[in-house]
Amino acid sequence: ALPIQAATFYDYPIRQAFRAFKHSEDMTKLPLLIHVLRQLPRPLGCTSNNSVIVPMPTTDKRLRQRGFDPVTILSSYLAKHWQIPLWCGVARIDSTVSQQGLTRSERLANLNDAFMVTELPPVKRLLLFDDIATTGASLQALARALYETVDTQNGFDKDSDSANVSVYDYEFYAYALAHGSK
Repeated sequence: ALPIQAATFYDYPIRQAFRAFKHSEDMTKLPLLIHVLRQLPRPLGCTSNNSVIVPMPTTDKRLRQRGFDPVTILSSYLAKHWQIPLWCGVARIDSTVSQQGLTRSERLANLNDAFMVTELPPVKRLLLFDDIATTGASLQALARALYETVDTQNGFDKDSDSANVSVYDYEFYAYALAHGSK
């Protein structure tokens, strides 16, 4: 399980503001969302030298449909607020459907192999960020993809004295603008 820290609940008025921003590209709602985002405390011990923010990637299809990427916009404000850089070393594979309206088990199944890590993370502390976390399935699938890639790429052998980095040396944190359930 990956604990998720959210700035607020996905309820009135945040729900209406976020929907207008995400689905209608209403940039007048962005200042409110940024204010809410700034309520997230910077994780202890995380700095620009040892941490990166990993925004939830979107598919090329959804990017073309919307014309912009709301998660990357929000995460760039979070990066500026926390003074921690963004890292976009993960791609979303187009074979998934929208998570909206799916049950928890359907969300988990939908996200099997939904992410492809395109490069190894440059640091050990990975701060995963999504806009709305309802069940946490997307953030968990993203963490799992990173975890499995790091584990495979580093070839860690617990019985050797090798200097390879273990997947256990990595720390995963999950954040969201809002949590979808109380």
